[in-house]
Amino acid sequence: MIKVRDIAYGRFRVPDLDVAETFLLDFGMVRSARTDTALYMRGTDPHHHLYIAELGEPEYVGTGYYADSEQDLAIIAAADGAGEIEDIGEPGGGKRVCLTDPEGFRVEIVHGIEGVDPLPVGNVFDHNFGTAQSRKGDVVRLQKGPAQVKRCGHVVLNVSDPMACDAWYKEHLGFISSDEMYDGDEDNVVFTFNRLDRGKEFVDHHVLLTVPRQPKGLGHLAFEVEDVNAVYLGHEWLKAKGYKHSWGIGRHIYGSQIFDYWYDPFDFRVEHWTDGDLLNADIPPNREPANEALKVQWGTGPESRLE
Repeated sequence: MIKVRDIAYGRFRVPDLDVAETFLLDFGMVRSARTDTALYMRGTDPHHHLYIAELGEPEYVGTGYYADSEQDLAIIAAADGAGEIEDIGEPGGGKRVCLTDPEGFRVEIVHGIEGVDPLPVGNVFDHNFGTAQSRKGDVVRLQKGPAQVKRCGHVVLNVSDPMACDAWYKEHLGFISSDEMYDGDEDNVVFTFNRLDRGKEFVDHHVLLTVPRQPKGLGHLAFEVEDVNAVYLGHEWLKAKGYKHSWGIGRHIYGSQIFDYWYDPFDFRVEHWTDGDLLNADIPPNREPANEALKVQWGTGPESRLE
């Protein structure tokens, strides 16, 4: 139908906006807007928000994606089961079309949400490598505090039929495969790392992963930070605050990100990551064994992962 430009935000329901905001500030976000019934949090990049929390019983409602144009909104509005183009009516404005994926998650295709000024990023230093030294005469002195979240990067959903979901997102949002994970026979693909199709433009290794797991819900929502220093600073900050850790720090195989996973006070899992692979549409997908998906190149392995 269309090819979306990027992931925009995750939409949650939570029973306490004050508790949600306190955690998200410690996680490295900044309040963009708040109403009596909803909270909108941003990162340092110029997106109005990348996290929405509405008052209600805990639930991951769904994911927003940016359309390239209003014309794309008109195209997706013609899809079976799609809503009409509507004014968003929330802070940041803009227009959207809402759909429901095969597992019941809301998919919001948005355009025209107002941008905001980028925020300064601290603790940024050049890196000295064994073969290339770029930091000369400057010393590293990191200031302790939350990792500064830049942007939303990808979402992982637990679903009953990942390949039906996979086909739906490819058809409606234009995703393409990066790594296709198989069980037993190579033709028995059971889940797929999906990325955006931006042609020659390089994009993150994955923007969506749907995995076979019940009950249905959020696997995790992932947010990029500046570098490995930010990952470690964020880890130490959240640990000192007493939040529940899930997994990390390590480096994934598929996507190669340096990662660190945490639970918020409502048991939703969120990830800090940095230094991931970038691919474009010219690079074909790989087929890999599914039991390799959670293995790491270094760091804490899946045996330490807190579900």
